[in-house]
Formats: sequence, structure tokens, C-alpha cells
Amino acid sequence: MITGAETAHLNPKIPTIYLEGKLPLVVERSAAELGLRDGQVIQSTVENRQDRVRLILQDPAQAGRFIDLPKDLPAGLRLASGDTALFRVQLQSDGSIWLRPLQATGTAAPAAAAPLAQMPNRMQQLGFRPPDMGALALLLRPGGLDSLLRSLNTAAPELAGLQQWQRLRPSMAQLTPEKLQQLMQRSGLSTESLLANGQGSGLVDLKSGLRQLLRLLQSTSHEATGRVQDAIDDIESHQLTAAETLTGREWVFSMMLPFSDAEPVALRFVRGRRKRGEEKAPLVIHLHTRNRDLGEVWLQTRISSETEVDMVMWALREDVVHRARDLTPNLAEELDSAGLNMTRLQVIHGPGPSEPMPWNPPDTGSLLDVKT
Repeated sequence: MITGAETAHLNPKIPTIYLEGKLPLVVERSAAELGLRDGQVIQSTVENRQDRVRLILQDPAQAGRFIDLPKDLPAGLRLASGDTALFRVQLQSDGSIWLRPLQATGTAAPAAAAPLAQMPNRMQQLGFRPPDMGALALLLRPGGLDSLLRSLNTAAPELAGLQQWQRLRPSMAQLTPEKLQQLMQRSGLSTESLLANGQGSGLVDLKSGLRQLLRLLQSTSHEATGRVQDAIDDIESHQLTAAETLTGREWVFSMMLPFSDAEPVALRFVRGRRKRGEEKAPLVIHLHTRNRDLGEVWLQTRISSETEVDMVMWALREDVVHRARDLTPNLAEELDSAGLNMTRLQVIHGPGPSEPMPWNPPDTGSLLDVKT
């Protein structure tokens, strides 16, 4: 049986008020000023004032901070004093903040929020999960699933799908565009959508395999049940996030790239709304990995006009930064041969952002070969 969370692509977690086309709300204050991060769900208390609506942030980390909204809110959005309002934070490439309403409750909850109050608790809980997919990353580390399967009866038919998925994982050196496409298809993020359209029959995907594993673990009272459930929750929470954005003329897609011989790589694709004068909004790709050859590396790539590539890289190891600069000509030639133009790349010695950051083109920089 397919649960509500598994059919998120059919019933996106989006309030009825989105149909007005005037949401999400745009906030003028910066994320740093408010102490917010991309993907965060914030809870606020509504306070109606004479000329504005004030959202008082309730998280202890944002104690004393607030967001002022104009009095003329979009049609369909009613916020009365004393309401508790939930929003998901979405950082834009130009540095602005969007607030996507999740629900509003309280003594004067708006009628538009009623559908959300009836949503399954499961879906509401998924909306509060952190955006870093930490549980899934831990399970996909080399040996993570292997050690878990060794403690079970590996001949059990419930494990056949997951065992096949493991065999199909490439090594880091084998990664190609074709392999990347296959990994995305097997991630489990789009399986329900494919099945709903009469496709994907016989597809081997991670989420289905983990569900089979979870059923087996629950029948044996295995202590790893919680770890597997958390990994499934990571996948489904990002399914919901993607579903939220698909109807808003922008989209966000996140996944973990699994390898047979290396740490998994967190990958996030973001395309914002097209701005005036643009043929198509730039595509921004965020990457984070702990590679045994490079150490911990963050990479942010912005592709505009189909061929213009701008990049920012963070690396903890100084030797990796020097290596990046030494290999600049190699990368420039490879991109040029592929019809791409590397406009610039800034290499920063130090830790990268804990969450994806808005893109700000650097004044100076160098190029990097990240083919490892």
C-alpha cells in the first residue's frame, strides 16, 4: 500500500492560498540578520499592528527577532493576532528570502489553512526534518548497508531489491553523466511519479529497497530499525520539498549520490524564477562531499545562458586549494571542449556553508579540477 507521503508528487504539500499566484512572501531583511538558513521551517506568532503584520520568531535561536510584513497581504492569506504561523525559508540567488506558508493555527486561524490542519501527522513531521539528509548519508557510507545486511538472512526475498541496488552502485572513478542519470532514477525520489504515469515497472530504487529492509527489521525487532526509518524520512522529506516548489515556477531537487568505494555526495539542484530580461533562470548546483583524497569539499556551481559557468569552492585542506589552482588550465580546456565557458571560480580555504547559500559572483578567483 502506498502511503500519503509516498504519493507526495500527486498531492503536493501546498496550501490552497498558493493558487492566488502571489505567494511566497518576500522578506527584505537578510538571512544572516535573522539567523535563518535555507530549508529551515520557522514558527512565529502573529501580531497585527496598525500599518503592518509582525511575525515574532519563536525558535530560541532567533529570540527577540521578528519579520515585518505589509498590511495588504495576498488575497486568501489571513493572519490574525495570536495565530501561530509556520513558514519554510527559501533563500534566493539575489540574497532575498522567500517564506512559503505551511500552515496557520490559533484562535483565529484562516479558512485557507483548514486543509493543512487535516494533513496526516506524518507529512507535517517530514516538513520539519533538517535539510542535510544526515541519516541517509550515514547509512550510505561504505560498508554501512553491508554491515547491516550481514546481520540478517541475506537470502530473504525482501532483500533482493536492495542487494541489486547495491551491486549497481558505481565507484567514484566510474562516474559519468550516464551513471549520474541512472543514480538519479534509482534514488527513489521519482518512483511514485513514474508508476503513476505507467512507467518505472521493475525499476530498482533505493527507497523501495529500504522499505523492504524496514519491514524485515521490524519483524525481527532489530535495533537498526530507527536508522533505516530516518533514512527513508530523509528521502520523503525532500520529495515534499520538491513538490512544494514545482508549482511555483521554480524547483529544488536534492539527493545523495552513493558510491561503492567513497563517501556519498550530497547534491542539490536549484532553479529560481526567471527574472525580467532572462530567457531562463540560472541553474545552481550545490555539492558537499568528504572525499578521502580531497578531504571535505563544498562546491557551488551556477550555470546561466546554458554555457556560462561560475563556481565557488570551499576546502578544508590547504594542499587541495593549491592543487585546484595548479590544475586550472586542465579544467578550462575540458570545459571549452564541451562547449562550456568557465567565467570564474573562487577557491576558499576553509569550511563551506552549512546549508546552500545564495550565489554572489566573486570579484576574483581561479579554476579547479574536481574530477576525482
